Amino acid sequence: MRKKWIPAATMLAALAAGLAIAAGALASSAPTVSGESAATITDNSATVSASVNPGGQETTYAFEYGADTHYATQLPVQSAGAGTQPVTETSQLAGLRPGTVYHYRLLATNAGGTTAGPDATFKTTGIAPPEPAPTAPSTGPATAVGTEGATLNGIVNPAGLAPGETLTYYFQLGPSQPYALQTPAQTITAGSAPVPVKALVTGLASTTTFHYRLVTVTAGGKAVVGADSTFFTLPRERLKPASVIASASPRFQRAMPDRVTVSGRMVPPKGLSNFVACRGYFDITFRVGQVAVQSLRAGIHKDCSFSLPVVFHNRKRLRGGRVTVHVLFAGNRFLHRLEAPVQTIQVG
Repeated sequence: MRKKWIPAATMLAALAAGLAIAAGALASSAPTVSGESAATITDNSATVSASVNPGGQETTYAFEYGADTHYATQLPVQSAGAGTQPVTETSQLAGLRPGTVYHYRLLATNAGGTTAGPDATFKTTGIAPPEPAPTAPSTGPATAVGTEGATLNGIVNPAGLAPGETLTYYFQLGPSQPYALQTPAQTITAGSAPVPVKALVTGLASTTTFHYRLVTVTAGGKAVVGADSTFFTLPRERLKPASVIASASPRFQRAMPDRVTVSGRMVPPKGLSNFVACRGYFDITFRVGQVAVQSLRAGIHKDCSFSLPVVFHNRKRLRGGRVTVHVLFAGNRFLHRLEAPVQTIQVG
């Protein structure tokens, strides 16, 4: 059987295309984590390790640990490189409580996402001292939200601590759960009144929804977490809506008074949530020729829609009954103005 000859240029082009496809698939892959273990365990310390495969992309990792699966403490973020084979990463845990079971796992993050390794445990040697009652933090709203940062707020309750004891608190943060980031830990002393706390976070991606929560940790490593909350970082510049859709009904009528309902919605650009985009109002203008015979304003609903009933009592102003309906989304701090296609109705 005669072999078919394939030009070298064609083969190289096909190979290049295949590599491009492979690279694209790789770019969307989150790292993998496995093989967690603990060694050299003492009363107050332990060495933990896990295997990370970056999948060919620049990857960072951090161990997090605590007395339960809330993982109260996260070690500093480190680089796992950009290789394609599993690499064993090791970290030292210090300042632990004797005779205590600790949960730990490794978080690895690259452009493809964040991967949390399986939960693992070890128990420190020695006898555990008495544990103070845990406190209940309250996650508050984010304020001063900008294009790449925000101020996170909450309330910490130090009640239940013995005199002189301290309570550690921080915020966990990330585009999704598990939280990939953590603010620097701070401490407060024992007291009876709730204490407002806050933390400034910067260097965030714009036009992104972030999850966050407040965490408190007792001296013995017991963590109590507040509820998850979210905020949305602002776009660096105002965006254009995907479209504005509008309709007027009925399109033809004879009975007086003339009633028309104008409705529609603004479609936000991809990636901008309704919570952020659906703000402002629509300007609705009825024209006969170039003359505006009525101008009204309709508020925007939470789903970016509007509906406005209109009554014309004076048909003489309509002059022939052919009326054009102009609907303009007036824009807001995130979006530019955009007009819907003009509608025409016949009255009388």
